Amino acid sequence: MKIIIVGIGKLGEYLTRSLVKEDNEVTLIDKDFSLNKELINNEDVNYVCGNALDSTVLIEAGVKECDLIICVMNMDEQNILCSLLAKKLGAKNTIARIRSLEYSSSINLLKDELGLSMTINPEQLTALSIAKTLSIPSALNATSFLKGKLQMISLKIKKDSVLDGISITNLSKKHNLNIIVCAIERNNKIVVPNGHDRLKSGDMISVSGTIKDINEFLTFANLISNETKKVMIAGGSKTSVYLAKYLLDMNMKVKIIEINNERCKELSELLPGVLIINADVSNQDILYEEGIEDVDAFISLTSIDEENIVYSMFASIKNIPKVITKVNHIDLTGIVEKANIDTVITPHRIAANQIVKYVRAIKNSEKSSCEAIYKFNDDNFEMQEFSIKKDFLGIDMKIKDMKIKNNILIVAIQRGRNVIMANGNEKIKLNDTIVVIDSSESIKEINDILE
Repeated sequence: MKIIIVGIGKLGEYLTRSLVKEDNEVTLIDKDFSLNKELINNEDVNYVCGNALDSTVLIEAGVKECDLIICVMNMDEQNILCSLLAKKLGAKNTIARIRSLEYSSSINLLKDELGLSMTINPEQLTALSIAKTLSIPSALNATSFLKGKLQMISLKIKKDSVLDGISITNLSKKHNLNIIVCAIERNNKIVVPNGHDRLKSGDMISVSGTIKDINEFLTFANLISNETKKVMIAGGSKTSVYLAKYLLDMNMKVKIIEINNERCKELSELLPGVLIINADVSNQDILYEEGIEDVDAFISLTSIDEENIVYSMFASIKNIPKVITKVNHIDLTGIVEKANIDTVITPHRIAANQIVKYVRAIKNSEKSSCEAIYKFNDDNFEMQEFSIKKDFLGIDMKIKDMKIKNNILIVAIQRGRNVIMANGNEKIKLNDTIVVIDSSESIKEINDILE
């Protein structure tokens, strides 16, 4: 596909790398590439230096022939205008990043009236991801597939856990747990396990199942934690606002600490059900006064990564049950994980996953298309959701009879309203939706799972 990306900030750069890896022809537009020399020196990337709101610049970048233009400049209005202009000049599909709270209630109207194929809001997606994780307190991360019917959670096996030393086969059969262990991360390596593999303390595992099955697994593993009721958020960012609204709907008590007085006034108007504290979160006395030792979760969402890391480390030292930190620079995520912080959230990674999913769906519109994608472990692992059409070579075959590549696992099948955890005797049928996990990054369309 011919794709134009406008605006090379963190999201634009990460998106470029992801889409080039997907064998797309990518052209970048920005006024200044001085901070992106490594990116534009990549022989697989074209670039045009200029203002994307100038039609001559768009034409020079090839907008008339492009399949998709993605506008991720700093200002929403610029992205909206650029998308509209590109559409008029011949771009087949347009995506605009729109982050302002003021536009959130008008997104569908904007899409319809301006002909936008898709809008993306990293802050809102980040907030939703955090809310899902808080809904299962014992999980480090949580995401859902098959329209919420299938969950995948990540957790760390502690010493003396009932999971320590148990084989995958015994976990499923002997203990009658209808879940699938999708991945094991051990010694910084991640693999798709087979039935003979045994879990060990210190392992980070990813487990999938229905909500009922996940709860049964957590009960067996003695990992049912107290429900999250009190949440403290550091920083009054846009993400904090979206998150606070989600948490209020989940009947949680929310407190936001924000240093800027004017922003506190805005937050008070936007979030009447939230306690807004005008104070410096770096002041430990303030944190004690506001009851950090009594909260169930501490979430750091300031605009500065280093501050988020330090605040979260302090919360972790205080044994807060759940600590989540937002990190914009991907190269810092490894440091955060070593700092004993439960969960790391990277907004542009979440947003890019949504866009990559959309690109794959366009490329395979007549085939079994990717309906959802989730990347983890520094993007070396993917979980994807595919709708099955006539092109799939494994239709009506038992899974055990398919020649599936190594490090690829069919996790679940949705047939009508039913979700079936995959086993060797199940067959894949036309119109099924299946969830596949892949550690080889080789799946671009569904037949790629087969040898």
